[in-house]
Amino acid sequence: MAGKNKSISKGSGPRKPTLQPFKRDRHLIRVVVTPRGRPLHCSRTILEFLIVIRDSIVAHRRLYFEKDILHCDISEGNIVLVRPDGDNSIQGMLIDLDHAVSLNDDRKKDDNSLLTGTMKFMALERLSYAATYGSTIQCTYRHDLESFFYVFLVGCIEYERKNSSKEVIKLQMWCSNNIINNYNGKVTCITLFRKEILDIFSKRFSDLKDLAIKLRNILFGEAIPELGTPDDPNPMYDGMIMAFSNTIEQIRGKINLPQFELAAQFVYPC
Repeated sequence: MAGKNKSISKGSGPRKPTLQPFKRDRHLIRVVVTPRGRPLHCSRTILEFLIVIRDSIVAHRRLYFEKDILHCDISEGNIVLVRPDGDNSIQGMLIDLDHAVSLNDDRKKDDNSLLTGTMKFMALERLSYAATYGSTIQCTYRHDLESFFYVFLVGCIEYERKNSSKEVIKLQMWCSNNIINNYNGKVTCITLFRKEILDIFSKRFSDLKDLAIKLRNILFGEAIPELGTPDDPNPMYDGMIMAFSNTIEQIRGKINLPQFELAAQFVYPC
């Protein structure tokens, strides 16, 4: 055939997968793990709910610092409850690393144009950039920690209520098909935090309002929400883990109070 040969793909090395420009090879892998976990919304007590989220943040930190892995899709569906086994007291586990990236992977920038993750729990900076430019910025540890915060808030508002309740419907503005509306709805909730969020906490979660304020201030500051990612991740990790741990110990110390039990009927029945 006459004419100049055209390249149909671009290889990244003799022993590396062939990649199309701006795309990376994807593989479907099934992993079976034990022990089997329960969904976060199946928490039996407020204490268990908090421990599981705290343990998952600790796990996220270990992945980040020890394995150079960033999860990039923190949501309530990717946090499961596991039963402590022997000397292992961990009760929260992160699953579903489909969108996880290696911090040492120089190809991860190729995915910047793809808004991956779970919309309801997505960080404001990523939503803002996508709404403005039609693409997104690279996910950071701060974005994942912000997603943990939204998981906590959703539990405090939704887990005692039915899907038809006005409070649950209110949070649907975080996950519509319109990214601009998602951003505007969420940033309004964070800016007017007491009115839009604290005032609609479920009754049994009302004692967690102080924790919610602390977490909000750790992530966003005390005034207009700050969305950027600090160079040093330790203060934000330390602050969030300590805030959860202090509240956990406070609840454990209330031995003369009725046990904090979640309602029998959840948004998603177990």
